[in-house]
Amino acid sequence: MLNTIARTGTVLGLFTAETPEWGVTQVATTLGLPKSTTFDLLASLAEIGLLQQTTDDRYRLGWQLLVIRRRLINSMGVDDQTQRTVAALAQHLNAAITIGAIGAYDSWGVICIAHASASQTGPVLAEGARLRGHTSALGKFLIAQLSWPKVHQRIEQYGLAPLTVNSVSDIDVFRQQLTCARENDLAVEHGETVIGQSCLAVGIYGREHRVLAALSICTPTETMHSRHEEFATIARKAARTLLKQGISSHVPPVNYRNHR
Repeated sequence: MLNTIARTGTVLGLFTAETPEWGVTQVATTLGLPKSTTFDLLASLAEIGLLQQTTDDRYRLGWQLLVIRRRLINSMGVDDQTQRTVAALAQHLNAAITIGAIGAYDSWGVICIAHASASQTGPVLAEGARLRGHTSALGKFLIAQLSWPKVHQRIEQYGLAPLTVNSVSDIDVFRQQLTCARENDLAVEHGETVIGQSCLAVGIYGREHRVLAALSICTPTETMHSRHEEFATIARKAARTLLKQGISSHVPPVNYRNHR
């Protein structure tokens, strides 16, 4: 049973925007599984709606995933009120506001659970979008809550691939960034994800001061430098507002223990 569950997660992880369709032989070859086992697995996932079969006997992600996604978002307390709060803050600051959480224990990214942007030209993140963990302020803040052995293990597995010339690629520099984020209760990045854009992130806390998610403010770098302290204060106030609205009471806590 556990092997089947693990294989299911691995199979679903193959489907991306770049490779939205897979055939049985492709999946079997990629995962090193017998073709008969792969056929049964894909057929079973299609039967319950997690995959759908195309006319040429290939497979795509199924619509049932959208139903599950909506249930997940609702169960986290990310409702219309949350969206209005995020949108109002984005308009007030003329910035992009994002709430993110760690996607999985073995991942190296952050999942967007709410986003709003005042800009009509900047990137728009949809619910479920994945942000690079080590280059984003959200990622730095959340990763900083992990013990260093866990972080180091993920670096060995996923590396520190740069997105821009400013992206951190040195492990010692990255560790210092995480230390600062933890000590200051604030993470920042300048042009590491998008040249000319800077972000800061603060935590959304549950009981016993446990980090459940993080909120970031992103603006042009020049604006961030001139209004850094103001934005940090506003971000922390917004995190407390979201806490009162109930978002963090629905988000399952991650066991961020033993920092050192």
